[in-house]
Amino acid sequence: MKQFWDTGMKTKKGKTKCGALFWKIYLQVSLGMVLLAVILTGYLLWKSQQQGMEDIVQYEKERIARECVQMQTNMWHARTAAISDRSSEAQNEAVLYRAVATGAFRRIFLSRGALFEGTEEIFNSSPYTYDIDFLRKNEELLSSYPDMISVSSVQKVNGRRLLLFSQGGITAGGQTYSVILYRDVTDIFARTQKVFWQGIAFTSCLLLLCGVFLYAGIARALFPLMELQQAASAIAGGAYESRAQVRGRDEIGALTVSFNQMAEKVEEHMALLTDTNEQQRQLLGSLAHELKTPLTAIIGYADTLLTTCLSEKNRVRALGYIRSEGKRLSRLSEKMLELTGLYESSTQEICLRTVRLEELFRRLEELTVFRLRQKNIRLVCTCIPRDLERSMDADLMMSLLMNLVDNACKASPDRSEIRVIADDHSIVVEDHGKGIPANELGRVTEAFYMVNKSRAKSAGSIGLGLALCSRIARLHEAQLVIESEEGKGTRVSVVW
Repeated sequence: MKQFWDTGMKTKKGKTKCGALFWKIYLQVSLGMVLLAVILTGYLLWKSQQQGMEDIVQYEKERIARECVQMQTNMWHARTAAISDRSSEAQNEAVLYRAVATGAFRRIFLSRGALFEGTEEIFNSSPYTYDIDFLRKNEELLSSYPDMISVSSVQKVNGRRLLLFSQGGITAGGQTYSVILYRDVTDIFARTQKVFWQGIAFTSCLLLLCGVFLYAGIARALFPLMELQQAASAIAGGAYESRAQVRGRDEIGALTVSFNQMAEKVEEHMALLTDTNEQQRQLLGSLAHELKTPLTAIIGYADTLLTTCLSEKNRVRALGYIRSEGKRLSRLSEKMLELTGLYESSTQEICLRTVRLEELFRRLEELTVFRLRQKNIRLVCTCIPRDLERSMDADLMMSLLMNLVDNACKASPDRSEIRVIADDHSIVVEDHGKGIPANELGRVTEAFYMVNKSRAKSAGSIGLGLALCSRIARLHEAQLVIESEEGKGTRVSVVW
């Protein structure tokens, strides 16, 4: 019982919640049960009372009919005996018959009614006075049906409830007599009233008990709807993973299944929107990060042209670098859009072509010379073998190498060395800088993650370099492997 109650009445937080729909159903069903119980109880009691009255009427009619026959017989015998008596001959015949009728009535009916000759009451042994109009109506009726016993409706007399029975057609010596008898049915009404109030009390207790079970039953039936409402509110509040438990195979269960399917679609849609927003955020950060290095080279060559008198050959060479880096920035912006997945295709398509790694390294040295010169760091590039070639997207791979060299430059002390080594299976960038703590190695490729935020911000980093390198490596079907020991340096490998 307790488990049933708790399941039907309480939410997950343990608080009872009954909404307007619950109370509408509960009150309507309860009112219907009360009306049905009252009507049914009243009908059964009324029917029981009516049946009891009918049984009494039938019994009294049969009894009165027998007694009236016996009375008429007694009157005949008494009249015969009175006439044979000499002393009676002198008496008035009418008085004689009346005395005979009265005696016979008293012996048979005792004090249960009154005797009438015509409409005149000649004897009344009961404690009640009878309505002469009732007798007159009965006389008119019984004149047509002399053997019929007339029954009145229940009469209230002196606080008692009476049934009046009238029998006419009793003849003796040319006179017609009628009797009115009463039957006190007060006790029947009293018992019926007592049973009625007992029934009301029993019905009230039964309805109260049923109301408790009805309350729990309706709450149990509506509990899935309450869960749906709570889940909908949670989803509206941002908890898109919220689901309602399917508690049956009825219509509410089907509604719950449909709701959960809708919630899954909403969650997928919101996750897609979140991913898109994150991609846009990474796009802006990536573009800013990637624009910084080539712009540094462009600004460096421009400053050189403005502040130094160069030979015509060196001036043209510097302008060529500025032009090539400008073009690379244009190509890089398009590659970054593809990289962050904001184009229609979810799979980035890169343009692969065969590239000599020695030429790629020579270009890398030229583009990083100004950045490395600031800390007097030497860049050593080695290809094994020297004519090593590999299929790749040159711009993206250059972006990867420049990010790795830039990170190595930030971590390396002045007058140190950075090595870039390529073979048939990998390209390795190695430095002898500060290194990365072992517990941070698993997160350094996350977008915007920085091991030392204060140092990284002072160096102009925003935590996208290794994330971009990891994605570029995956686009080339390679893996970015990072090995580092704190205080001794870092080794980053692009392994095919």
